Amino acid sequence: MTKQYEIRVNPADFSVLTSAVFTIAREMGLNMERTARAPIYFSAHDFCTSLLSLDAEVIALAEYIPVLTGATPFAVNAVRKYFGDDVGEGDVFLVNDPYTLDGGNQLADWCIVYPIFYQKEQILWVANKAHQQDTGGGAPGGYNPHAIDIYAEGLRIPPLRIYKAGRERRSVVNLIMTNVRIPDVQHSDLLSLIGAARVAEKRVRAVMDNYGRDVFKIFLEDLLAYGECLMRAEIEKIPDGIYHSEIHGDVSGAPAIVCDMTVEGDELTVDFTKSGPMSREYINSPIANTYSSVYQAILQSLGKRLDVRCGGCYRPIHIRTTPGTITHATFPATHGNCTNFVAKQIIEAVWAALAQVLPHETPGGWGSIPYWVFSGVDPRRGEGYGSPDFLSCASGAGAMWGVDGWSTNGPVICSGTLYYPELEVCESLYPILWERWEWATDSAGPGRWRGGLGVHNEWIANGGTQPIFVHYAADPYDYHAAPAIEGGQTPPPNVKELFLPEGRHVGNQEVRDSKAFVLTSGARVVDFVQGGCGVGDPLAREVEEVWKDVRDGLVSLESAERYYGVVIDSITFSVKQKETDELRQKIRMDK
Repeated sequence: MTKQYEIRVNPADFSVLTSAVFTIAREMGLNMERTARAPIYFSAHDFCTSLLSLDAEVIALAEYIPVLTGATPFAVNAVRKYFGDDVGEGDVFLVNDPYTLDGGNQLADWCIVYPIFYQKEQILWVANKAHQQDTGGGAPGGYNPHAIDIYAEGLRIPPLRIYKAGRERRSVVNLIMTNVRIPDVQHSDLLSLIGAARVAEKRVRAVMDNYGRDVFKIFLEDLLAYGECLMRAEIEKIPDGIYHSEIHGDVSGAPAIVCDMTVEGDELTVDFTKSGPMSREYINSPIANTYSSVYQAILQSLGKRLDVRCGGCYRPIHIRTTPGTITHATFPATHGNCTNFVAKQIIEAVWAALAQVLPHETPGGWGSIPYWVFSGVDPRRGEGYGSPDFLSCASGAGAMWGVDGWSTNGPVICSGTLYYPELEVCESLYPILWERWEWATDSAGPGRWRGGLGVHNEWIANGGTQPIFVHYAADPYDYHAAPAIEGGQTPPPNVKELFLPEGRHVGNQEVRDSKAFVLTSGARVVDFVQGGCGVGDPLAREVEEVWKDVRDGLVSLESAERYYGVVIDSITFSVKQKETDELRQKIRMDK
């Protein structure tokens, strides 16, 4: 029987206050969009904003990049453990290190932790986390595929007080900014994070002025308990049992992601203790990243219809790991690309387990992103730049029962929240010219409901005498996209190529092996980006839907026949119904 809880505040007040705290979280995000200087903030929205209880449970969040949100309690807890009672009004703390008190998910994701006081009593924490353009280390842009340990990946920031009683500790901030490559912009972005927190402080105080301290504090307890009850009710619908899944890679040495999900009543345990060892590649997942990935996976499947998503939803979910494995990285393992990989595999391992018992409620696997991180000096302004190529992050979403996957929806860790910058904006910010950015034919996994499509992304270096440094930041092991549910199929793999000015072609395997290149003007970058998994038998897809996909260039004539059993005349472009019926029957008999 699901645990019951009676809301103590007036139901009308509960509704208004719930709306208020989530609105405050969203307003923080809007302030960051308007005040940040880096396109990774104002254009891509690669950040999250959240309010947390004194015990570091998420009260409210803004739906920007979901995989960051579940890591914010770790940042707050690191500050709590390190500073104890030495926290005052107007203090600001900064943390990014995953190995000091488990405070971070990734060095590139800086989190400011800000205490909110009301009449000299601390009421809440603010935790705003954002991806940085640079974080020092051996490679510009925060992704170093050749790193041998965390020290080569960037500046480690343990829980650190950067403001005391509202005043900046200049020497401390100067030390941080001296160790990044774009200090003026990143200092402005740090102020954007802090400014958003101060906006939240004003709004929370205004709400408490209206409702009073006691009512507001009871409401916080009610909200968390309400979220817990909602999630327990969803878990209880699942038959008790153990559901097993594994995600493997095609490249030698890929550590398996092994998930055993146990359901007992209204409690759910996700066990990764049997996962493979840590990798020499920089995708090892610190514990904060693993927890956040599991929470995201659950909220996007079991919890997708919940009307409130808060830390209370996490209470019935228990996570087990083994230190020293790829899902619980330990010092000093490299981890710089863990928020993309292995976070994706963790999410999809959870989905693959759920799909065994809830196939019509679970998303199909999403496409993997084969992006570069590029950096250099823009000769037009004489200023440095650094950014992931977000336009190559446009993979396809997996289908769900009853609906095709969203095309060019981005990495699963963003769940459709990643914004793609306009090509013209990119060309004004970076010395690069885009020649192509379009849906890639046959990039989606076939199914009764097919996956969303990835993109064909193509650009040319245009830096004059200034080189463009690019670092490979894609899945190193070609992990299988999962799950492909009830007969659905997986998408084709990603492909990255370079065409250099001297006429040399660098194929996909050489790109993967070398990982880092220096591009001169005229070099052409070409990406074929993977789509999402299909759901259901492709032979059950409506013939007219297949015809429309072929008409629109999403599926080729050859793939329509091979996967869907639909024969289309290449001259008249009409469906050959007799041949289609015969071909579908033959494919079914051959299975």
